[in-house]
Amino acid sequence: MINNLINMIIKTFTINFFSYYIFFVIINKRINTFTKYLLVIFLSIITTAFYICLNLFIDRIGVIIIIFLLQLFFLKIIVMNNRNTMVVENLLANAIEYSLFTLSSFIEIIPKSIFKVKYEQIDFILISLINAFLVIKLSNIKRIKNGLSFLQEKLENEYLDIIMINISAVVLLGYCLFGNYYGDVTEQILLTFIVVSIIMIIMIQKTLTLYYKQKLLHQTIEDYKNEISEKYKKIKELSDEKYKISKLNHEFYNRQKALEKKVADYVSNVSVETANELAITEQIADLSKEYSDKLQNIKHPDKLPTAEIEEIDDMFKYMQSECKKNNIEFKLQINGNIHHMINQIIPKDKLVTLIGDHLRDAIIAINSSNNSFKSIIAILGKADEFYEFCVFDTGIEFELETLFALGTKPITTHKDTGGTGYGFVTTFETLRETKGSLVIEEKHKMSENDYTKAVRIIFDGKAQYRISSYRMKAQNKSIL
Repeated sequence: MINNLINMIIKTFTINFFSYYIFFVIINKRINTFTKYLLVIFLSIITTAFYICLNLFIDRIGVIIIIFLLQLFFLKIIVMNNRNTMVVENLLANAIEYSLFTLSSFIEIIPKSIFKVKYEQIDFILISLINAFLVIKLSNIKRIKNGLSFLQEKLENEYLDIIMINISAVVLLGYCLFGNYYGDVTEQILLTFIVVSIIMIIMIQKTLTLYYKQKLLHQTIEDYKNEISEKYKKIKELSDEKYKISKLNHEFYNRQKALEKKVADYVSNVSVETANELAITEQIADLSKEYSDKLQNIKHPDKLPTAEIEEIDDMFKYMQSECKKNNIEFKLQINGNIHHMINQIIPKDKLVTLIGDHLRDAIIAINSSNNSFKSIIAILGKADEFYEFCVFDTGIEFELETLFALGTKPITTHKDTGGTGYGFVTTFETLRETKGSLVIEEKHKMSENDYTKAVRIIFDGKAQYRISSYRMKAQNKSIL
């Protein structure tokens, strides 16, 4: 009797402790301090004590329900969250722990048979240690270590209800499996374990698949809504601009006609004094200047997409103004979350420097050419699976000597127009630190209807310098 009680305490404490632990893992709130561990141990002790006491008076299913509600009560107090998904999160944590406890009991047969373990208490201690090992391994899996996304984001669909029903069945099945178990693993237990595992794997796989499909659809719809909203804003801006220009033309129409009449009178009377000629010339100049100034106030530069990072947005706005001064068309495209890029891949200040250096180089290359098609496209963000910064321009090509010497020393063919050669030196230093790659692409000669070249900085972890040009055989070398 005492042995059974000790076994029940060890088993119940283990299951409760790791259920709490897994709960915090899947909601991305790690137990990473001594105080938090003490709190989880304390809650596990209270829950275990309730279980032992209730087990003496209440049917096992009733105990399951009460203990689950008790866990939920404690977790709501700790997490300070009233979301309905708290129920799902706790159910999932329990289901995972029961399955791991089942697997641990099965694995424990090996050391038990090797070391001829005779005491059941040692059996349960070994099971608990194996359980702890499996929980740690599980919590370090890539898709789990930062929490389960479909639990952290509430979606308005039936998936969470499906999860709740399936997990409830798994939890009850797992608990009933071990409710009275204190001996060897039998064929029946092994069969039940297989059933539990299959249900868990299918349920989680199906749920994740459904969630990510729904999330992708939701994101696509949001992107379309944002795109439509931006189009409406652009249409409104153009409509407002058209109205203001029409109003301005109307304002100057009569004044222009009066001035035309004055010029006609002057032409018909060539004997008018020279002072009158000067007065007319000044009136024409003043009218033209007034019209140009008012028109300039109406028209604004195209609004750039935002990276939502002030320093980066400021650099793009500055480069847009530089392009405008040089009569160069400037287009910008932002893809994905740039905050992740500067937090995980490249420091913000180095990225801002890269942007400024390579857009300045593109402006210099265009000003050094005689191409009437003057345009720059800048693309920042995620392309395929890697983040990158890419600049297309319609300027002159790189000198072959420059291409081969990039990154080894400051080299430029445009000293007279502001080139220093230090931009690529800085770029190579940054790429060595971030293990990014520099790719220079040239598909054809300078054209009046296409871009001459593309300079791509790809953060792919390869640290390579690659040249792909119609003028030479492809080159590929390490920059480390």
